[in-house]
Order: sequence, then structure tokens, then C-alpha cells
Amino acid sequence: MLRDLVRRNLFEPAALAGDYDAKTELEVAPFYRSQIVADRARIAEMNALEDGTVVPPSNPIMAKLLVAATYDAEVFRGVLEIAMCVALPQDVIARPYIAAKIAEWDGCSLPPDCSVIDRDRMRSLLSG
Repeated sequence: MLRDLVRRNLFEPAALAGDYDAKTELEVAPFYRSQIVADRARIAEMNALEDGTVVPPSNPIMAKLLVAATYDAEVFRGVLEIAMCVALPQDVIARPYIAAKIAEWDGCSLPPDCSVIDRDRMRSLLSG
């Protein structure tokens, strides 16, 4: 990406800056914005755990995606693509196979999130 932009605008720094900004906005910014959403949700979860208040509900689609990933290799690969910034969450979720696997969890109660450890459980784990 950068190599091609520099090649096209080698002697025009203003054009290089403008093209680089546009390409970054197009290709990188969606991943950045997606990560901001995930970070804010995780921070809200950590704050609730620290304060001993109710953990805010997670995004139901993402929760179903993560549960489906524990049972299906193709869905798991999609989650890896999201984590490695190869694909955006909405692009992975829109894939027909993955959408069908997520839909299988409609109406089902999702297993509790084992990554969330409330204060009492943490206290008991630490006390041995």
C-alpha cells in the first residue's frame, strides 16, 4: 500500500499525504473503530466487576459467534480473522455459513461466559 503510494507520488509530498490519508481511512480506520467498540465494552465489563455491579450485557451476535466458534472450526477461523485484523466482524458475521451457525443459537440460552470471574469467585480462587 505505502510503496505504491510513494511510487505514484514520489515528487509530490502533498499528494502523497492526501492519498495516504485516504487509503488509511478506507482500509485501516474500520479496524480501529471496531477495536474501539470492543475496548469500550471490555472496559465497562471490567469496571462493573471491580465495582461489584452487574456486568453489562455483551453484544448478542458476538456472544453467539464466540460460542459457535467453540463448536465449529470454520467459525473459529472467522474469529481468528477478526482478532488478527484480517476481516471486520460485520464481514465475518455476514458470511452465509457463519450466519447460519450463529442462527443455530437463536432462542437458546448461551453458556455463561467463563472468562468473567466475579469478585466472590475470584476471592475463593485466591484464598485456595
